[in-house]
Amino acid sequence: MLTELINFTKPTGDPFADVGGLVIEYLQEKKPEKSIMELIEEATDIYVKKWNNNLHSFFLNSSITHNSNKGQKGIDKTIAFYQGLLDGENAEYGFCRITGQQGEVFNGARDNHIMSGSSTLINFHHGFESGIRLSKEALIRIFFVPLGVEQLGNKVAVLTSNNEDVTRFFVRATMDNNSRDIGSGISESIQNSDFSNPTNALFDYALQCINNVRTATLDEDTGMSNTAGITLNLFHFTNFGASPTINLFTLPATVFKFYSFCILKHKKDWQNFVFRFYSSSKFKNAQFDIDSKTWTNNKETVEYKDYRIWRNSIFENLLNDKSILYAFLRHSKKYQLNFNIVETYQVNIRNMNKKALTKIKELANFIVTNRSDDEIKKSITRLNGSKYSQDLRKFLLKLVKQDHEEENPQLLISLDEYVEYLFPDGTNWKEIRDLLLIAIYQKLHEVNKKIATEDIEENESENQSNEE
Repeated sequence: MLTELINFTKPTGDPFADVGGLVIEYLQEKKPEKSIMELIEEATDIYVKKWNNNLHSFFLNSSITHNSNKGQKGIDKTIAFYQGLLDGENAEYGFCRITGQQGEVFNGARDNHIMSGSSTLINFHHGFESGIRLSKEALIRIFFVPLGVEQLGNKVAVLTSNNEDVTRFFVRATMDNNSRDIGSGISESIQNSDFSNPTNALFDYALQCINNVRTATLDEDTGMSNTAGITLNLFHFTNFGASPTINLFTLPATVFKFYSFCILKHKKDWQNFVFRFYSSSKFKNAQFDIDSKTWTNNKETVEYKDYRIWRNSIFENLLNDKSILYAFLRHSKKYQLNFNIVETYQVNIRNMNKKALTKIKELANFIVTNRSDDEIKKSITRLNGSKYSQDLRKFLLKLVKQDHEEENPQLLISLDEYVEYLFPDGTNWKEIRDLLLIAIYQKLHEVNKKIATEDIEENESENQSNEE
């Protein structure tokens, strides 16, 4: 039994084979007395009797999914096929394209391997072979994949990570749900996600991971923050019919780390911010109430458990490497947002020098501290009205002059700081302007001072991409 466990569960790097291996690992732990063939028989029984052969998104025209293989006939043909693999029937000698191991290999095509070539169209394969060459271990792993994944909208979602504990967590959670539903007699197909949008689903997976997988956020040896970096990969696919398709959505380690920081350190501020950027074409003219965290229009009120499946422009921009700085600015004008969130975003995702952010906070303090409402308003108005880089430069030079006239002991902006931190080569001056405005607004929130200012302009093309 130990040999079987190693053969069928050792990581390979192939997302489908590894998910199938983790399903087998789960089943072996629950039922250690059963052989791999007995587990195949149980899975087949589920696929045919519980799920009514509905695995078309996985296996095209297989011994389970073909119309001619309904009921017991499909079960018998499936059992015979996998028993044949274990017995080495029709095997060739070569290297498995998944495990890399040399030994008995078999044909893998769309009927027994996900997103593979067709066995009837030999031009799909190298050397005009009838299928991709795979070991029995790889093909058997693939057979168990449906038990460890979810239906996400009109396609199947396979979630993997560079951290094996993370992948294992999601497979086991899905298996737990399947075991519960099958035991209750309510299971009719693979697990169905609440989401239809892969972007939202990916961030929900990340949230589950942050809340439940210790090694994703903390190093087990030191107990300190995990610096290895967690990446989530969502394979969104269908292998059905004449139009098989697959899309890969990746949550990079930098975004996962930033998201973890927001959830673990500043959850309330982050939620107050990100919840405002949900939107739905079916729920128009809605207003967000930051206290109750609900969306309301003239007809109804929607709570988070319902609007979390709506489109969210912040999640989309984070996933597509687009700036969310302007969204921070829009939010900061009205609500308090811990500036640590903005700093962490700029340093970890936008690769900004932390000393530049320190200088920006010093400038915000200079503009707000011991100033009249009228003086602060003029500074904000001038910054909001900056259309060109020279406008911002003139504003900063005015601050330097003001600092000099006030004879402050600490130099406000040195020449080196001006060149290296505020306007280094490649810097977007609008980013500096927006960060300064955010820091000013947050300083005003901290001292509980209200300044009536004009609305932030929203007509710049680069800002439109961040709109709801």
